[in-house]
Amino acid sequence: MRIKLLLAFLLVTFSGFAQEDFTITGHCDGFQEGDKIFLSYRSTKGVVHDSVTVHNKSFQFSGSVSGPIRASLYRNQNPKYANIIFDAATVYLEKGNITLHSSDTLRHSTNAGTPLNMDYDELRVALRPYFDKMTTMRDPSELSLQEQKDKALVARLKSIYHAHLDSMVPVQFSFVDKHRSSYVSLVTLGELIRDSRWIEKVEDSFNKLSSKLKASVQGESINQKIQLGKKMSVGKLAKDFAQPDVNGNIVRLSDYHGKYVLLDFWASWCGPCRAENPNVLSAYNKYKSRGFTVLSVSIDEKKDKEKWLKAIKEDGLIWTQLSDLKGNENLAYKIYGITTIPANLLISPNGIVIAKDLKREALHSTLADIFR
Repeated sequence: MRIKLLLAFLLVTFSGFAQEDFTITGHCDGFQEGDKIFLSYRSTKGVVHDSVTVHNKSFQFSGSVSGPIRASLYRNQNPKYANIIFDAATVYLEKGNITLHSSDTLRHSTNAGTPLNMDYDELRVALRPYFDKMTTMRDPSELSLQEQKDKALVARLKSIYHAHLDSMVPVQFSFVDKHRSSYVSLVTLGELIRDSRWIEKVEDSFNKLSSKLKASVQGESINQKIQLGKKMSVGKLAKDFAQPDVNGNIVRLSDYHGKYVLLDFWASWCGPCRAENPNVLSAYNKYKSRGFTVLSVSIDEKKDKEKWLKAIKEDGLIWTQLSDLKGNENLAYKIYGITTIPANLLISPNGIVIAKDLKREALHSTLADIFR
């Protein structure tokens, strides 16, 4: 299965840490002479890119970092230009000699040599059965154009694929709760908090971390996201707001009093949002005649207004679309404490939040319970 590239690498800087020297030595039996290995990570000075050439199935990097940093290695694909990566590995840069070894290539390598890399390898081994199973599954994003026309097939594959991803979450939390002083745990929580479904468990695990981790830059960032995510919880009265629609007309959330409203946050540039739009459209068409509607808020910026309007047309979004075109400073986005998109809240006819982040089948099953 293809490995999707995330160009936004995680960064943590622990205040007061001096520069520490590291080396990465890798030996993979599947390497070919002349293969090129790329190293990418984000430092306090910005994104760092380095590369070396494989000789005798081995490679080596050396450098200095201030505090631990998660980094990525890629074989024969420069991450500055690639959208999809086929062979990659994760390492944690810290003081010492980091080693990678594999009887195949990077994505099957084991990490060792330093404490964090041994922690990461423990997590990777625990998750390996899940990733191995994924290699036998069909990725919905890789269907042919003809297959994409089969909506039932797409929906079924998405349901199976995302349910499998969710099944990995307990393993990640188990690792975090076992390694309360490991930076790998902090990074793992930083990934898990992207989905608000896990916010209560993230908060519980975060509170158990060492004081040093919680006081770090990324620790403070995670805590801020936790607090923001709790601003609008299930059972609370939805806060009213007003924003212009695509024609400049001011629309208020309270205008929809008396209906079930899915308040949907997205952006034209957000791939996962665009992938979820057909699911929302399907739900809208099925229940719009029964007192259900959708109100979307885009966090696009003013410079991207035409892209926003184009995305609305391309995705066939026929309900009301709002945006003040202020990006992450969007008023509704801030009022509701949204930290990642896509995100949504289901609001009852009397204005109470009754569910959050209903995606894929969860949206349909919740609406089916309401309108049965």
